[in-house]
Amino acid sequence: MFTTITVAVVFFILGFVLGTFYWEYLRPVNLYDTGISDEEYIRIASKTIEAQKFLEKYPNATAYVDGNGSLAVDFRVDKYDDTGTNVNYLRLRVFINPRNNRPTGDKFIDCFGTYVENDLLEYLQTEKCL
Repeated sequence: MFTTITVAVVFFILGFVLGTFYWEYLRPVNLYDTGISDEEYIRIASKTIEAQKFLEKYPNATAYVDGNGSLAVDFRVDKYDDTGTNVNYLRLRVFINPRNNRPTGDKFIDCFGTYVENDLLEYLQTEKCL
């Protein structure tokens, strides 16, 4: 009985030590703190054909990384009226896998709240959002 308790305590302590080691040294500081800069993620996302076509059509698009939910890079163009009020926008979102730092294949286009998930290249050729 004493050896069973001793073995259980040893495994408990070993699990605690290994868990603490992982928590302190192996996990990212936050979910997407992988040591890669936002600029690098933007470069990775820019290699997708959808991003290339988007940037070809809208070379002044703004690109930024959004890590609030899933790791993603947004390419966005805003349209303003004469008073400077944002009246419309078009956004391409490219999701990135933080484990291998590659696009997941999931993408969508957001035209002022209308989402397009299929045939993005065709949509980019014919869109009238802006």
